[in-house]
Amino acid sequence: VQPEEDVEQIVLDLVQRTIREMGSLIIPSCAVERLQTLMYILWKLYRENRIPNIPIFIDSPMGNNVLSVFEQFPDWHKLSLQEYRAMCGHFNIIAYYRDTWKTIDDPRPKVVIAGSGMVTGGRVLTYLKQMVDAPATTVLLVGYQAEGTRGRQLLEGAHEIKLFGKYVPVK
Repeated sequence: VQPEEDVEQIVLDLVQRTIREMGSLIIPSCAVERLQTLMYILWKLYRENRIPNIPIFIDSPMGNNVLSVFEQFPDWHKLSLQEYRAMCGHFNIIAYYRDTWKTIDDPRPKVVIAGSGMVTGGRVLTYLKQMVDAPATTVLLVGYQAEGTRGRQLLEGAHEIKLFGKYVPVK
């Protein structure tokens, strides 16, 4: 049993640190429900003036498809359609892989949510390959990390992880 954690406070602290260090907060996430929950938490913190308007990028093709399903079926969640659209409008939704690289090259402090949640595939691998060796990069693991996954290695404090056939230092 996991102890109850104040998720909003953890996210708030990490966003503030990311801004202070001019870094990047990378959040590997699964595309269904967890991604939308993270979006809601970040949007709520912004709406309540607890975090500034830091660029937040959603880079998950499947997650983008889920967003359109959530819009089509507003009875599946608790937000009004107007609230849901306002929330989605707050984020930079990445559709094309070339925009992944523009996001990586963006020098501003930023939050990136990308699949996959256990760091086994997806666009999060590209972000980590390019950014995990920077001391100002933080990786927030938000779900279960199965044994043998890169996510578990990160959770256990690995000093390097293998990405695209090469070992990359984790700072």
